[in-house]
Amino acid sequence: MIALHRMTAALTLVLGIAVASPASAGPPTETLRNYVDRLVAVMEDGRLKEPGRAAERRQAVRAIAEDALDFNESARRSLASHWDARTPAEQARFARVFTDLIDNAYLSRISMDGERIALDSESVTDREAIVKGRALSKSGNATPVQFFLHQDATGRWRLYDVSFEGMSLVGTYRAQFNKIIRTTSFDELMTRLEAKTRAEAQASSPTNP
Repeated sequence: MIALHRMTAALTLVLGIAVASPASAGPPTETLRNYVDRLVAVMEDGRLKEPGRAAERRQAVRAIAEDALDFNESARRSLASHWDARTPAEQARFARVFTDLIDNAYLSRISMDGERIALDSESVTDREAIVKGRALSKSGNATPVQFFLHQDATGRWRLYDVSFEGMSLVGTYRAQFNKIIRTTSFDELMTRLEAKTRAEAQASSPTNP
């Protein structure tokens, strides 16, 4: 249902590469850089690369991702107008499945292969921020990338979306979810997502041959 190869690359860029930020970077940019620095430390930890520790390494990545990414906010925005029509129980169920979808489809595939990103500027409006940058490949090619953050209830800056080559992770999901709900139902969307997360979990399991 959801084949987003570019989005895999985008989320990998968010959470799996070294970051260079300007000296005058504000709180959103510095927070983003801090998240990535923590992840890089995990990815480069030789102990977690030892045989039999794949599950532990993935748990460490997931813990950082849960701190950096506001999955509930991403889930809410991906449902857009359909979110308010759901009961609190349905919202919680959707957010849980959406988080598992991101985890299995993207976080489990994070790797470091020499890419870098330059964070060039940020704009802040109230509790929302956009950090603009360039993804730099090993060959030197640069691709525009934007990171969307907001301040959560505790005042922390957290990431909820990323746009790579003009394609938004949340926006792409929103279009697909809206189409399914309008042509079938919310229950059908949940059935498809839960089936997909089960398949992705099995495919990305460290013990999967």
